[in-house]
Amino acid sequence: MTAVQSSRDLQDGVDALLNRYGRLSIRDHCIVVFAPDSREAAAWLVAGLKQRKISSQCIAMRPLVDLGFAARLKSAVPDAETFTGRLVIFTLERDTMSHFSPLLHVMQQFGSDRCMVVRIISASREFFEQALNLGPDELSARNAALLTRLSRARSIRVRSRGGTDLRVQLDAGRYDWISNRGVWRPGGFTILPAGEIATYPARIDGRLVADGALNCNVITRIDTRLTAHPLTVDITDGRATGFTGGDDDVRELVELCFKQPHGTRVGELGFGTNSGIDRFIPANSHINERRVGVHIGFGQHNQDRAVVDYEEKVHLDLITDGAEIYVDDESEPVDLANLQLSGAEHPELVRDEDITGDCCGFGYGELTDPAAASTVG
Repeated sequence: MTAVQSSRDLQDGVDALLNRYGRLSIRDHCIVVFAPDSREAAAWLVAGLKQRKISSQCIAMRPLVDLGFAARLKSAVPDAETFTGRLVIFTLERDTMSHFSPLLHVMQQFGSDRCMVVRIISASREFFEQALNLGPDELSARNAALLTRLSRARSIRVRSRGGTDLRVQLDAGRYDWISNRGVWRPGGFTILPAGEIATYPARIDGRLVADGALNCNVITRIDTRLTAHPLTVDITDGRATGFTGGDDDVRELVELCFKQPHGTRVGELGFGTNSGIDRFIPANSHINERRVGVHIGFGQHNQDRAVVDYEEKVHLDLITDGAEIYVDDESEPVDLANLQLSGAEHPELVRDEDITGDCCGFGYGELTDPAAASTVG
């Protein structure tokens, strides 16, 4: 990619964020909150706001623990009685998702119907260049088409050209489906990058060949791409029983995750739906998880504790490069890369990830990755 093309893609991404996702107008007031690792990404966003002459303020924050953040945020919020526009808050972090409570408090105080909170994880050049090529309406249509098929299914078989062959029992009556699609609704957070549906499998058996990437809720600087060194995991009755492949750094991280008390348990069956992402990136990133394919999440699950009664500090997603899904032993597969849109409305009973503000437990694990630059607890 040339520097000119990269710059154009970056600008297109900023435009998409402000126009298609934020739907900003000159009457809005924006607050851009950024962690130290996302300073450059915040600068690109602020430049886009200034170009549109939209009023904005910037607030720096420390990730996870920042005792002064709530006060700084409050001071940047306009008076809800006299301000007639919307309040739009963008938070940008690369490796964490922090300060849920102060943001929720501001939303409730200002008015959830007038306050939009956009939580950006994996904030980076790749986020703007890759993750925003499809808008929320397109992602919602893709998620709806897939959910219409899978939420009614009793079982599926997942296969990929890399060698994945999994048999999965589903139970939508017991385990929620979760949808991330970048669509704002009053009272909810909009989590980006978007493009995923997921559930908890009632049972899963077979072989996973992760030939795309991994994404883990520890801070690590290893190259997470698996194309050159795919990782093969055997799964029996919802637990990893062994794995092979991967390079030295990947194997070390996977071993560390699997050593946790519930680290080998399958806590998530996920499907990336964002076909606008055309490549896996080196970073430990949700961008890879949203790319079209299947990901199996080990460790922490995505359900209410009353439904799945364990907690784990680690969540490790292993991601395939594309996949086909055979629903209830139908002879023709659903090809995730060439998903046929049904025109169906997005199901209302799906528990959207945006409502809870939780993104796979990204408060961050307490693991120590030997290849990590730093870790947080």
